[in-house]
This record gives sequence, structure tokens and C-alpha cells, in this order.
Amino acid sequence: QRRALAEAGYVMPHLPRPWGREATPLEQVLILQELRAARVRPPQMIIGAWVVPSIVAYGTAEQRERFLPRTLSGELVWCQLFSEPGAGSDLASLQTRAERAEGGWRLNGQKVWTSIAHVAEWAICLARTSSTGSKHEGITYFLVDMKAPGVTVRPLTEMTGESLFNQVFLDDVFVPDELVVGQVGDGWRVARNTLSNERVSLSSGTGGTGSSIRDLLGFVGRLGRELSPVERQDLARVLCEGHSIDALGLRVTLRQ
Repeated sequence: QRRALAEAGYVMPHLPRPWGREATPLEQVLILQELRAARVRPPQMIIGAWVVPSIVAYGTAEQRERFLPRTLSGELVWCQLFSEPGAGSDLASLQTRAERAEGGWRLNGQKVWTSIAHVAEWAICLARTSSTGSKHEGITYFLVDMKAPGVTVRPLTEMTGESLFNQVFLDDVFVPDELVVGQVGDGWRVARNTLSNERVSLSSGTGGTGSSIRDLLGFVGRLGRELSPVERQDLARVLCEGHSIDALGLRVTLRQ
């Protein structure tokens, strides 16, 4: 089912064909409504949802054919190697370096706060290929095999004992030339595309409590008892928050 959705362009319908349907904002909303009405869940691409538009816009034909079908179907898991210990919010200050090697590049550096790096098969990675010019120049956008020699993933354990993020160490990791997205030294342009996904969200329930107002009311109706005054206040608070989230989502959709 997920492969069929991907092949038909319904997973990210705003993309150009054949990866999407060149859908307008209104068409995107209608497609999502119909999928929900049919109880069809699109693939959960997570970081892949940011990767796809950049490969569509800046990738080669070979990169699109290799990575897009499996990413759109949710079969290929990605992580994002952007943030570094000394370059978080100031991403352009990154220190990971890529040096020329025969047939490609050797990457050395450290990334941090990387979600799902421990299960990801591939990563999008920013590395500095030149130190001349402004700090936004000389950055190149790479596709990195997370199983390549020299890639080390270490979980960051939180106070709760959970590990939601990871550190990733790159020690002389070889990346062939065919896995550079866009032009060498022009990775900042590609990264900006990655970080500004233009997909229109469906206002009635893509996130927050607004996604489950009907489910919540149905659950309360099946309790078989009256709610206490405190429970009624709690329920009302959650429902009001859900409607507010829906209203904000609708505003975003209309503006787009």
C-alpha cells in the first residue's frame, strides 16, 4: 500500500511529477482528507520528508532513482548530520571537514543531537570543503552511508535513562563524488531547501491534540459513567486546545 501511494505521488503531492502530483495547497488538503476518510496512513518518513524535496530540486537523475522511491514509501530511514557541538543554532560555523580523495571525499568531524542515527541507513551531512569566503560558502551537502567504515554512533543518555538523540563521529569516512548533492561548495543553498519544507499541512489534525478530538470524545462516551467536575474541566481544556491548534493550522493553510 505504501509503495502504491508513493508511486501515485500521494505521499508528498506538492512535489513535481513523478515524485508528486504538482498539487496546489487546496488539492493537498483534499488528498489528506480523503486518505484519512479511507483510513489510509501515509508512510512515516520522519527525516526523509526533509530529504526528498532537496534531492528532487538539486539531486542528479541517478540520486533520484536510487533514493526517492524507497524514501517516499517509508522503507529507507534517514538521519540529519547538521548540528555540531560548536555549531548548533549557528549552523554555518560547522567544523566537519571534507578533503579531496581519489573518486570522492574523506569526511572528518563530529555531529550531535542526531535523531534516529542508531537506526538510520543513510544521512544527509554538511561538511566544509573550503575555508575561503564567507562562512556560508565552501559548505558541501553529502549523502552518507551510515554503515560506511569510520561512522560511529553513540547515544546521548538523558536523565530519564532514555536516548532520544545521538552523537555521530566521522573518522576518515569516504563519500564518492556521485553522493554530493548540488554543486561542491554550494551546500548551504541545498540545506536551506531541506530546512524549509513547503508542504501544506492539513489543518484538521496533523499534530497536537487537535488530531484526536473525535477519538477523545468517543473514548469518553464509552466510559459508561459521568465525568467528575474535575474531569470535565480537564476534558474541556484539552478540547479547547485542540480547536485552537486546528484554527492555527487552518490559518497557515489559507496563507499558503
